[in-house]
Amino acid sequence: MAVTAKNGKYFYAWSKILPDGSFYLPDQALQEYHIQTNSNVILMSGRNTAKGFSVVCKELIDNSPLAKVFASLPQLQSFSIPAGETLTFKERVFCWTYLASDHYIRLPLQTWEQFGVRPGEQLLSLRATHLAFNNLADGPYIELAKQVKGMPTYE
Repeated sequence: MAVTAKNGKYFYAWSKILPDGSFYLPDQALQEYHIQTNSNVILMSGRNTAKGFSVVCKELIDNSPLAKVFASLPQLQSFSIPAGETLTFKERVFCWTYLASDHYIRLPLQTWEQFGVRPGEQLLSLRATHLAFNNLADGPYIELAKQVKGMPTYE
């Protein structure tokens, strides 16, 4: 169950990066962004934080401000690079990975480092834009989310 904080920000859950590089994506976020399990997902670093990533809804890219960015990364959209291998474009890190039926993505530890996080860290999943939801380890919403009671936590 997601929670709306005082300022109207919508928080889905806390999830921890496990030692094997697994990370749980909350069901409610996946439903809201029409992201299916047993499919490939695109991750990108944020522009307002150095610690975390966004899960992008691939189907919405073509009609968005990010269309030009993704057009410059055709190997990402076609999933023709290995899963978890990063590409950098305009100071942002991108990769794709598989979202399993158990709601976990799995990335190599060096990929997590490229997103500024590591196993053991807890990230906050929250609504961002119509294109993506964020999973952040720092930033202005972390302290606010820590005060919210009843937030689901996944490990």
